[in-house]
Amino acid sequence: MLGWLRDYLRKPEGRAGQHPHYLEIMVARTGQPAHTFRINLDTLKKSGRALGMLFLAWFGGTFYVAYSHISNMEAIASASQQAEKIAQLESSNQRLAEEKQSMGQYVFNLRARVEELAVRVHGMVNRTQTEFPVEANRPQGGVAIPLSSANAAEMMRKEFSLFDENIDNLLPELETTLAREFSRPVGSPIAGDIDISSRYGVRNNPFGSGHEFHNGIDFIVDRGTPVLATGPGRIEAAGYDGPNGNRVAINHGFGYRSVYAHLSKVSVKPGETVERGQAVGLSGNTGRSSGPHLHYTLYYRGQTINPARYVKAN
Repeated sequence: MLGWLRDYLRKPEGRAGQHPHYLEIMVARTGQPAHTFRINLDTLKKSGRALGMLFLAWFGGTFYVAYSHISNMEAIASASQQAEKIAQLESSNQRLAEEKQSMGQYVFNLRARVEELAVRVHGMVNRTQTEFPVEANRPQGGVAIPLSSANAAEMMRKEFSLFDENIDNLLPELETTLAREFSRPVGSPIAGDIDISSRYGVRNNPFGSGHEFHNGIDFIVDRGTPVLATGPGRIEAAGYDGPNGNRVAINHGFGYRSVYAHLSKVSVKPGETVERGQAVGLSGNTGRSSGPHLHYTLYYRGQTINPARYVKAN
């Protein structure tokens, strides 16, 4: 069809092709004169070419617009994805910054707490060394590494890397220190202000001539006065013990033991646990005694120590 139309509209060759080429259409109706329509095929061809060019231009423009629209959509989608990734990165960076700030504040607070804890522990240790010098002799040693500006940063980095480990070590040490502070036998075994008839050390023999070493303190009290434990602990012995008469011995832990002698009555049994200030018996005059009193002795690591400093301590 298109080929026939193309051949029909094609201009003849030669001299005939130099003249206008027309298409005549005659329309005849019964009883009416015939009408003839002449169409200039050359003009029609030119118009067709122009319309074809316009169509091609329209099609090309439409294709370009569609392609540009698709490209823009892809670019918009890609930009949207990039914006989403950027938003996620910004959110992640913000979260990391907040976590970093929070971690820095946590480390700062933790360091402050550790420093405060260390001050308290050192305060306890210093008080112990001042009030109870028998505990102060703790050997120290090791290879000394002088601290200088050259190695200070590296040594501080190592110290910080061991921060958690030091805390883990400090807490048990603090617990031990607090337990020692709580368990140490301090205060008087007799309530109120009590006179002392014999102190710790060398004294005259109350039962004859010469001198003897007195390993405790004698408190002058009436018979039947409550005798109080000077610290928490476990009863090691409770009963009659020759020259000590009725005697109670308490193991307080950490190397401390206390002994209460010449009692008229024992109120506890071996193996029991007692609290500070709990009555363990009543004062008396049993054993090697010249009259009603309480003999009080303290031991540290198997050796007797002067109870005077501990009796005055709170």
